[in-house]
Amino acid sequence: ETVFILNKDKKTCLTGCRKFPSDALNALRFLSAQRSYPANDIPNDGYYKAFEYSRKHLYKKSIMNNNMDTWTSIGPINRGGRTIAIAVVPDNPDIIYAGAASGGLWRLTLKDEIGDYYKWEYIDTGFPVLGVNAIAINPTNSKIIYIGTGEVYGYDSSIGGLYIRTTRGSYGIGILKTTDGGNTWQKSLDWSYNQKRGVLVIKINPLNPDVIYAGTSDGTYKSIDAGKTWKKIHSSLMAVDIAINPVDTNIVYISCGNLGSPGSGIYRTTDSGKNWEKLSNGLPLSWTGKTLLSIYKKNPNIVYADVADRFKSIGLYRSINNGLSWAKLSRIDYARYQGWFSHYVRVNPEDNNKIICAGVECYYSNNGGISLKIVKGMHVDHHVYADHPTDPDVVYFGNDGGVYRTTDGGKTFKELNNEYITAQFYNGFASSTSNPELALGRMQDNRTAMFMGSPNWTTELIGGDGGYCAINTLDNKILYGSSQYLNIYRSTDGGLSWSKISGSFERKNVCFLAPYILSPSHPWIMYAGDNHIYKTEDMGSSWKVMNGGNPLNGNPVLSIGISSSNPDIVYATTVPDENRRAEVFKSTDGGIAWKNITGNLPDRYYVDIVVSPHNDRVVYLTLSGFGSSHLYRTEDGGKTWDDIDRGNLPDVPTSAVIVDPENYNHIYAGNDIGVYVSTDYGETWQEFKEGMPTAALVMDLSISPANRKIRAVTHGNGIYERSLLKTTSIENSKYGLGLKEYELFQNYPNPFNSNTKIDFIVAHHTFVTIKIYNALGQEIRTVVAQGYPAGRFSVTWDGKDNYGKSVTSGTYIGLMKTGDFMKSIKISLIR
Repeated sequence: ETVFILNKDKKTCLTGCRKFPSDALNALRFLSAQRSYPANDIPNDGYYKAFEYSRKHLYKKSIMNNNMDTWTSIGPINRGGRTIAIAVVPDNPDIIYAGAASGGLWRLTLKDEIGDYYKWEYIDTGFPVLGVNAIAINPTNSKIIYIGTGEVYGYDSSIGGLYIRTTRGSYGIGILKTTDGGNTWQKSLDWSYNQKRGVLVIKINPLNPDVIYAGTSDGTYKSIDAGKTWKKIHSSLMAVDIAINPVDTNIVYISCGNLGSPGSGIYRTTDSGKNWEKLSNGLPLSWTGKTLLSIYKKNPNIVYADVADRFKSIGLYRSINNGLSWAKLSRIDYARYQGWFSHYVRVNPEDNNKIICAGVECYYSNNGGISLKIVKGMHVDHHVYADHPTDPDVVYFGNDGGVYRTTDGGKTFKELNNEYITAQFYNGFASSTSNPELALGRMQDNRTAMFMGSPNWTTELIGGDGGYCAINTLDNKILYGSSQYLNIYRSTDGGLSWSKISGSFERKNVCFLAPYILSPSHPWIMYAGDNHIYKTEDMGSSWKVMNGGNPLNGNPVLSIGISSSNPDIVYATTVPDENRRAEVFKSTDGGIAWKNITGNLPDRYYVDIVVSPHNDRVVYLTLSGFGSSHLYRTEDGGKTWDDIDRGNLPDVPTSAVIVDPENYNHIYAGNDIGVYVSTDYGETWQEFKEGMPTAALVMDLSISPANRKIRAVTHGNGIYERSLLKTTSIENSKYGLGLKEYELFQNYPNPFNSNTKIDFIVAHHTFVTIKIYNALGQEIRTVVAQGYPAGRFSVTWDGKDNYGKSVTSGTYIGLMKTGDFMKSIKISLIR
């Protein structure tokens, strides 16, 4: 049995997320801890205030004059993400709506379905909607639709831990309503400034569509005027499900409770919500997970309840007398370790012998739920279903892999994810430096995915959750991926096969999405972190623990940054806990020794640390959470830190920063509502969101230098791509160079034994390559292949080839190319 050790606040677990049985829970807690810290939870109005500020102060179309294109999706169009709401249009069942956990609202029209051809379309509400947890369609007028926002599993509390948080997947703004089929939307239940709440379920009275019930994290609400006004009619928290008797709509059932919230139980009203009674007589007294309901439409006296504790099913129960008494049918633990997260029961509306019970896996019964048989064909972790209005054998399902359909009552399933672009990518995305049609990323519960120039990504790579990926800068066949808790894998054949290379790591105190980073200039060198820093100099075949075998400060490593030209210069950040704040460390000797350079930085999660490609003393740091600036920079290698946000960026968790390799003035930042850009070295900022949804949760930013594209890595809408802003041929006044021409200087020392430096000058922003050749003209090493602004720069060759092997004594040629300029030097190596 798992033991939970609680902090003084009785909410925060100190044992670390690996102690919890559910990786889904760990993932949500990890993502949320960084957003709420140092508070226990996000501010009531944090996200919406940030969105309003951005629209008012940072939305400027003038940026488009510099670069006329917009963001476009590059997929994946063949892999859906976590789906938590689904609805079929009653009078036109060829139209299906789906709500993604952090990817918004989508619509599928099946009238054009030909074989496997169909296409989802994103419905932008004009509001910052990420999670859509409920969809309800007026049964007499399908143009009237209500959506409930926010993915919430626990009420206003954290049972998370060391680098964890509350169990909220995405914030919500209440209920939105459309009366024109989704073209325009209005607020119905306005929780814009109380975003800790989430709407979990919406049900419309089938005989009077002006009457609507909403189950929320704050209790059960009712509207009698089609959503114009709402009144709370039951105060038990976490109202996760509602069932309305279709014959006598005065009879309504609500199921309350999740993750140990008080008042868990099934409640019934027989007078439309004026009075309620808690049902028992065969039901458990309480539960710590959630319970889902299903009414048998042919005989609504029969009600099913799928009851679960936090980490296991309690059982499938049935009442045949409107809930007065209950009998337990099945003890199969189909919810398993995710009774708080993903399960339900569905009874065939024409035959209550046919039952579908879904949890981690999907089960089918043809004897009323007494026995259950596992059915394959769908992704795991099941959240929601929707019945076809006239065909009882047609059902639509939402799970962590997107949307599926059965046409035979649950015996077989078909995936329906074409262009349902809702994949939840994590940070640690990798783009090839030389091939614009190669990139790698990791998705929530959906393996590693590879972009190969087509929106149909290769998705069946490394299993599980995970985050970081890497591509060898000199050989695109050498790839790295990972799964949760720093399990790193390497492929040397372009992704056809993978082998685990992280067997020596301790991983006892490690982030769910633990970092590793590959040196751009020495791609056989890699650093990785649990609460120690590890280093490999042979592409992961062997590792050594750095810092004398000691942790940096005892807490897990959250992010790592490395110089683009010197693999010995490395930065790392650690997560905070109740005993120690977040901190930043630096090594200048390849990880042997580390210095604390936190200085005057605010105590927040430092999610991304990026070394400028123009100067490795210039380092950028993003801050998550609320109530502080979110972007800092040092120009002296960490001695001092400057706030380059200064309240100009939205006060919202910020996860990514990147610098244009050809223009140090152009800085891009990604946060929980989109992408922002500065064209003046961080002095001013503006939105850079054209072509994206109104709000997109940006986890990472990646540059493809070969085609000068920037990629926005979102947690809910896949990957977007856009051209970097155009650069101009200006002198690098920041460093006062005033250059007239390009130049390559003789290396020094020459001859050399272990390392030699090569200086060069570029007069304008340009892409530079410096390669080493042997006497036969064979390429030995690519020392530099990246963009540079105007300036004088120095790179080092360590006498090794592209695979980290030392070359023999002799005379070598160093060749610099940029544009039409080409120059070579002779280099002598003496062993």
